[in-house]
Amino acid sequence: MPLTRRLGFFSLIVISAFGLVIVPAYGQFPGPGKTYPDSPEGLQSQFEDLLLLARTNDMASSYQDASDSLGIPDADVWLKANFDPRFVPQLQQDYPKALTGYQSYVWSIILIFGKFDDFTLKVERSDPPPPLRDSGFESLLPRPKDAIKIENYRFTSTSDNLEHGRPPSAVNSFIYIDGRFRFVGGTYPFWVEGLSALRGPMSLPPAVIDGMTVQGIAYRKDRKGPGIDTVVQLKIDVDGKGHVDHISVRSGVEPFVETAKKYLKTADFGAMPNIPQFANAKREWDFEVAFFTPTSQ
Repeated sequence: MPLTRRLGFFSLIVISAFGLVIVPAYGQFPGPGKTYPDSPEGLQSQFEDLLLLARTNDMASSYQDASDSLGIPDADVWLKANFDPRFVPQLQQDYPKALTGYQSYVWSIILIFGKFDDFTLKVERSDPPPPLRDSGFESLLPRPKDAIKIENYRFTSTSDNLEHGRPPSAVNSFIYIDGRFRFVGGTYPFWVEGLSALRGPMSLPPAVIDGMTVQGIAYRKDRKGPGIDTVVQLKIDVDGKGHVDHISVRSGVEPFVETAKKYLKTADFGAMPNIPQFANAKREWDFEVAFFTPTSQ
């Protein structure tokens, strides 16, 4: 099946909390237990069938069954089998919310955009994000006990019709179980949604300073707890060249405060634009530096 086709008579934009998917539909009604190849073409076909059901008035129950098939079968059991027990109760609450939100967007956008018949679809594999770090904040996030094949796909509309715009491409992630793709998130799977902030411009990478693993992030309000020995709260001034030139201590005890200062003084927040208006510009942020429990303990 080619990755790009001219539409027959249906189209869909799927917008979720994790991304945007543009889907043409021209498949056949899926029979019970229909499976799809583990490939971009297979994912495209699965959404084509879902849309075809949704647009058929007398197929409401079949559409619901097909929509439910986007979820992990026996999700509570799957999560329990694949994650550390201390994370499972929260993940069992989070996944139904993520999936329900995704399904709701699918249905609502079908009703809004189903009238357009000139979208084309290109489905391509997308490189997965870097794996979780073994130190710093990322070391505290849930992760599967064993390797799980998570597939990231980029969905792109190639339509040039300005009447309804050209939506940007976006990435969603899936796992492949029992011949179907099962939704797990956007670029990041739902169990590590927090990575968007942790890898953002206001987060510094972890480092070992004075024999202690530390990591800093702006605005966050972590507290001492499992995996974190202590937190130093600071206010920092950053000069136009992106260097920290003044640090005020809001809370923290020695020797952690001095180590936190040493860590922040090595940070580079990027220079301001080299224009007269920013010649003396400074940036002020509330910042915290967390000290992590050694993994050997």
